Amino acid sequence: MGKVVLVCSGKGGVGKTTFAVNTSIAAAGRGLKVLLMDLNMGRRNIDIYLGMEDRILFDLGDVMSGLCTLDRAIIDYDLCPGLSIIACPQYREIDGIGPGHLRALYERLRDLYDLIVVDCPVSLGGILRTVANGADAALIITIQDYSSVRNADALNEKLESIGVSKRCYAINRMDKQYSGSDSIPGLSFITKALQIPLVGIVSEEPAIHLANNCGCPVALESGSDMQQRFAQIATRILQQ
Repeated sequence: MGKVVLVCSGKGGVGKTTFAVNTSIAAAGRGLKVLLMDLNMGRRNIDIYLGMEDRILFDLGDVMSGLCTLDRAIIDYDLCPGLSIIACPQYREIDGIGPGHLRALYERLRDLYDLIVVDCPVSLGGILRTVANGADAALIITIQDYSSVRNADALNEKLESIGVSKRCYAINRMDKQYSGSDSIPGLSFITKALQIPLVGIVSEEPAIHLANNCGCPVALESGSDMQQRFAQIATRILQQ
């Protein structure tokens, strides 16, 4: 029975999709069968980060409307055996989608995959409740920014209230230059604010931004520090 993990953030621009993509690659690299779902409806990006823009013929909206079957919307990622993706509509939300639809979809996918990673929309409203219904766990991404930590805390409380009991967090774009400075929140501040397990820290690396734009994620770089970092994060998430 597969596990559904949400990758989410309380604030845009913190690297949520970067974590969803690279954690999925890391999990598939362990021999798991992984599906990466883009549910950031109207603002999809995983196809760009994976260099698959030209391969998206059908998306989840087409599945929900009956235009195509689920298997036709799922695409294998050639650079990482074991990883497949399903995109969401690029410029619109999926009309009429509700919590029951996604719970039923998750249940179906659990029989097909070891891990389903969901790139969530940035929201504390109804769409979060829809996406989270039936999920097993959530990874919250934050950066060293007081507003980001506050929003991550609000998201953590919201996820708890709607029944996602297993939650953890990761810090992205950690800047060692400002470690120990009161001008940005440090590790102890963030840990105290969120009070859930920390599964990993990724430093500020221009290579990550470049890799995203080139469609070749850093977790594909065999033996690299970033590959090992995301492998550790994937392992800790699976242990949650």
